[in-house]
Amino acid sequence: MYNKILTGILVILVIAILGTLGYLGYGYYKKYMLNSDAEDYLEEFDTMVVQLNNNQDTPEEPEEDQNNTQNKDEGVLISGDQATYKGFKVVGKLEMPTINIRYPILDVITHANAIEVSVGVLYGPGVNRAGNTVIIGHNYNNGLFFGKNKNLKEGDKIYITDMQGNKLEYTIYSKYYTPESDTSYITRQTDGKIEVTLVTCDATGKNRLVVCARVE
Repeated sequence: MYNKILTGILVILVIAILGTLGYLGYGYYKKYMLNSDAEDYLEEFDTMVVQLNNNQDTPEEPEEDQNNTQNKDEGVLISGDQATYKGFKVVGKLEMPTINIRYPILDVITHANAIEVSVGVLYGPGVNRAGNTVIIGHNYNNGLFFGKNKNLKEGDKIYITDMQGNKLEYTIYSKYYTPESDTSYITRQTDGKIEVTLVTCDATGKNRLVVCARVE
């Protein structure tokens, strides 16, 4: 009887360990695939932005459909004056070299599910425009999206490229945690400066990690 109990406990432990390993393995696989897709997309980003701006200056020729190109393998889609990533509107590119992060910036305002595949704009005048633009992203333990933001520090650089091809350098000047109920970072005044606020949850999900940066 004692041996049966030990065997039962051992089986439960093995199942629990295998389940945990499977869960962790899936998390890292998901991170690898999403980051790989994002990198493939961003390899074409600058060329795509040039094409988009050229399309805006060229009269439409529907019979040849020159304003529409697609590469499904890399998630790249250009249609008229708009680019999309995995079906969501792209408004720019975010790069944070100190934590090795590069993602397309999506338009969360029009579709909340956009942050399931990348980071996105929640509020503000738009990337690289005067005022405070808030970009949100999930915080995953495996470092996906804004999971590494806790490693950012004041003085670090953030680079954002908009859909007109302008790449601006932002300098982080503030980083803090605040309760979920505090949304003062959204509507703060910038005195006409170009600023960006990166927001994600902390490990508990009850607080927000806020990173503020501006163009000097």
